[in-house]
Amino acid sequence: MRWLGLLVFLMASVADAKPSNPAFLGIGMNDLQQNPTIGTALGPCLVDTVTRGSGAKAAGLQPGDILTSIAGTPVANCDAVLKVVQAREAGDSVKIVVVRYGRPLTLEATLVSRDEILRRRFVGQPIGATDVFGVDDQRTYDIGSLRGKTAIVGWFDARRCDGCNTVFTKLANWSRAQAGKPGIQPMPLAVTAGSPDSKLASSSSFDVPLAYADPALYEEFTIPDTERIHFMVVDCRGVVQYVAPIAPNSDDTDAGMDELFAAAEQASRRTSKSSAR
Repeated sequence: MRWLGLLVFLMASVADAKPSNPAFLGIGMNDLQQNPTIGTALGPCLVDTVTRGSGAKAAGLQPGDILTSIAGTPVANCDAVLKVVQAREAGDSVKIVVVRYGRPLTLEATLVSRDEILRRRFVGQPIGATDVFGVDDQRTYDIGSLRGKTAIVGWFDARRCDGCNTVFTKLANWSRAQAGKPGIQPMPLAVTAGSPDSKLASSSSFDVPLAYADPALYEEFTIPDTERIHFMVVDCRGVVQYVAPIAPNSDDTDAGMDELFAAAEQASRRTSKSSAR
């Protein structure tokens, strides 16, 4: 019985873990009705926002649409929407029935993943002017002009991201281990939305330098998400070489971090070769 209990616990833990890149429709949503007594979402599920570059955007979903079924499955509330989408695979096409202005409308969307959206948007592109305010040094600087350094930038919601500190600790430990290696070492940076007078977090909480970005700038480089860190590797020229949303405490967190570190090392080697010329 003891082993049976342990097995049930492990299976529940795996089920509860949120993968970093599940199938993604690309909407912000909200239940129109809640049961205040037990906190249960009664639905129906209303589309609040539509992520640019997503399958939802391409399909023509709009804020204000009420979702009634996805892939032939009725969805009574937003939890049901999430379950149906995450049971599918990125690349799947699904029919979505919504109510718009009181009339049913059938749309078809291709599910993608968060990292695919971010790759399309950023990889191979200059990051542009990105002035952020460093908490430790109390100065404003541009991520796209780090004068020969490769940066690993983790965009995250400091107010709501549960477990983000453990991911940044892994990044900090890896960064310290690079100190004895030849070449120019990548610079880790955690960025959250806020302003110089924000009191949301301190660098000591995340073990890497912390900076605040104007909310509009923060939204430019992320997908609305409180459960993931949107990592980005920016090379010495200010060009984005790699992006990866990573969910803390997921079964694929370590694999995602290893891939991130490999991308940063590759970008750093190119930086070192450029500096040697």
